[in-house]
Amino acid sequence: SLERRGEQESLSRWVCRRLWRILVPYLAAVAVCQFFRCGYQLSLGPYVLWALNFNLEGQFYFVLVYLQLIAVAPLLYLLTLSCRGGRFCALRRLLFLAAALIASVFSVKHTAALQTYGGGNYLLGGSFLLLFVMGMLAADMGVEIRYRNRAAVCAAVSTVILAGSAAFLLTDRLSLDESLSGWLLRVNPPGITITVYSLSVLFFLFSWCSLGALQNSAVVDRMLSVLAWLGRYTLYIFLYHMLILDWLPVLLPFLMEKSVLKTAVYLGMMTGLPIGGKLLYDRLRRSLTGKAREDGKGVSLRPE
Repeated sequence: SLERRGEQESLSRWVCRRLWRILVPYLAAVAVCQFFRCGYQLSLGPYVLWALNFNLEGQFYFVLVYLQLIAVAPLLYLLTLSCRGGRFCALRRLLFLAAALIASVFSVKHTAALQTYGGGNYLLGGSFLLLFVMGMLAADMGVEIRYRNRAAVCAAVSTVILAGSAAFLLTDRLSLDESLSGWLLRVNPPGITITVYSLSVLFFLFSWCSLGALQNSAVVDRMLSVLAWLGRYTLYIFLYHMLILDWLPVLLPFLMEKSVLKTAVYLGMMTGLPIGGKLLYDRLRRSLTGKAREDGKGVSLRPE
């Protein structure tokens, strides 16, 4: 996103724009969740406290983490650029990752943000900072698979790695993380085991999606396009999914037993309702702004 910003847009302006695009949906989600959690009532005092503490819903902790990471993103971006090119670019990237690791561990052990949940309790999200830096470096390297045979090999290797990491996670049950870091770095913020497992999932998805894209299949291309489209609404799904999940048993009491139908309906509702709400809001906003623009033209063309 920093690479794609306009030529006239400064880093500080980019930060303000991104923070605004996160804060507005978050503040709206706090109001919606307060309305349903508090007996269909809204109260300004509790709303302000919940909004400032990011603790009305468990998942709101990540909004606090994300806001902090966006705020420091320009600095991390400049450091990423300093690692680009040259004879020792790989060494500089490793040193950058090592510094991010040290900063993440220091954050977990010696800092505090707000009493929310998981990584939200620590400055810059604790180990989420390391994952953020890893993502920036990977994006800067422009990693891609161009040939079908290589994609097939990567897909097979990623499947084996994912199976191995999942098996270790299920058998070890985070005892390795607990022995190294106690209860601080286990699931949230992620410790070594969850980090490795998450990276294996990303490698798995990247490899298989790359293989699918290289098949030149209209069906596969359509599926990937749908996934990319869904990715535009992940913030809204994230903000509302727990509220929807808590209300679905009340609205759909006939789906109490575990079944494929229940899973499909729950997933569809948890994704469809936030996306539908966002699309409805966008359509209403375009309609109102278009009407206001037409009214403004009518006033300007009216003879004096």
